[in-house]
Amino acid sequence: MQLFYDGDTDWPVEVYDIVEIVAADYRFPATIKKVFPKRGEVLVSFEGVDPVLDLIVLRKSARVPMAAVELIGRGA
Repeated sequence: MQLFYDGDTDWPVEVYDIVEIVAADYRFPATIKKVFPKRGEVLVSFEGVDPVLDLIVLRKSARVPMAAVELIGRGA
């Protein structure tokens, strides 16, 4: 099983993708570290994405549902 962005089979979710976590009116940049396809979740890391965010966010990673994730770019 594989997860896709917005149900589009051209864009499978991959480790190290650069994404935005959408929560209400807020958007947080993050990097995908691990994919949980059976649960429809991903583990994202906020560390090293934005220097200001590194100072504000206490947790450096979180598990979030795929419905809250938007692809920004492919990682290395």
